[in-house]
Amino acid sequence: MSNEKLRILHTNDLHSNLEQWPAVTALLKKQRNEARQLQQEVLLFDIGDHCDRVHPMTEALLGKGNVQLLNEMEYDAVTIGNNEGITFSQENLDDLYSDAAFPVILSNLKYNDGSRPSWTIPHKIYHLKSGLKVGVTGVTIPFRLFYETLGWNVTDPFIELEKTVDELRSQVDFLVCLSHLGLHEDEKMAKVFPSFDLILGSHTHHVLNEGKKVNDTWINQSGRSGAYIGDVTVRFEKKENGRHVVEIEKVHSMKVDEAVRDKQTEKTLANLIQEGNRLLEREVTVLDSPLTVDWYKTSPFPVLLSEGVREWCNADISMVNSGVILDNLEQGPVTLSDLHTICPHPINPATVMISGERLLETIRQSQQKEMIHLALKGFGFRGKVIGQMIFDNLEVIGEPRYINETNVLINGFPLIRDQKYKLATLDMFTLGHLYPTISSIREITYYMPEFLRDLIAWKLNQMRE
Repeated sequence: MSNEKLRILHTNDLHSNLEQWPAVTALLKKQRNEARQLQQEVLLFDIGDHCDRVHPMTEALLGKGNVQLLNEMEYDAVTIGNNEGITFSQENLDDLYSDAAFPVILSNLKYNDGSRPSWTIPHKIYHLKSGLKVGVTGVTIPFRLFYETLGWNVTDPFIELEKTVDELRSQVDFLVCLSHLGLHEDEKMAKVFPSFDLILGSHTHHVLNEGKKVNDTWINQSGRSGAYIGDVTVRFEKKENGRHVVEIEKVHSMKVDEAVRDKQTEKTLANLIQEGNRLLEREVTVLDSPLTVDWYKTSPFPVLLSEGVREWCNADISMVNSGVILDNLEQGPVTLSDLHTICPHPINPATVMISGERLLETIRQSQQKEMIHLALKGFGFRGKVIGQMIFDNLEVIGEPRYINETNVLINGFPLIRDQKYKLATLDMFTLGHLYPTISSIREITYYMPEFLRDLIAWKLNQMRE
């Protein structure tokens, strides 16, 4: 095997932790420059969830500032994660990459008519100066109900990969997948499609310090929030028949030094943040009195939000956790920035048709101290604790620990165990195992693209009319 080498650098799941980005780019530039000095060719990829609307700049510029940062770093390609795919409206996602200087490689997102968005390509072959041909495809996690609500057809990634692998394998020396599916699915992919030489993963935020080999396929994933970058060294040799023999020499994740920062990135980032802050200063409404929140008992602000969620979804009842409101709103003008600060989560309203029996169990679980004090991570929640659950149009009479159909009133009438009720709540309770009585229900409707902060603005303005 000769000493000709290709370096593949990659990032994943920044989640708009933009304060870390200048340190990430400093390390990327250092590694890329060192590789080039050694006459090594370099490819740089991002594997999705670079955007996260928890950051004011991403919120204000609808992700286009993130794209500008990727442009400046001269990425060779990206794929999208769920934070790009389902936290922007279809119109905004269609426009997100309009100024991108790189391709978005994504094979399993289509319009409802089956056509592909113009800003995506299902795969790309990189013809390197050495003659090495590198095939790259990309897939993202198919949260079907969310995508369908937004007007997309997100297809089975493995069905798309089957088509792509058959098409690409014979044309390239080295085959790569940019996968925003998670480590478990990447391991499955390596077994189902052994033709892949390398899977660059994301979504589950694993740090694979030395990669992971499944059969003959290498997998790498580098955490989240810009704490690491991925670095893969590929060694190859050209044979007489023109094909290349390729061998992966090293796969690892490198810790980012927060103290070593790229000055140009800092300058660009500061300008983008300033632009975003200016846009977020737009006034939404004016409060005649403060709106306060207490995470551990019933308080006015979550009560107002729970009422607004029920009204927005035209539901019988609603439940909203107090912890979703991070702070009070003071009397006087309220700006977009204020709403983003107190409710930064990429969380949408949702409704389920729930039986009275399940509803009783849900109420009981919500009153448990360990649930109220649960420090939740994930599911789009960007707060500290779940907090007190606030129900609207539902009243518990007497001692809450003795909850049954005789002391729970819905719209003033006793709860009926075998009756179905339309419950409006937050999408995060339909996911995972926080509330099995809700997440196990298949009759779910998501209300998108509006976030909770959009409903707060709507409710506050409705009150002034």
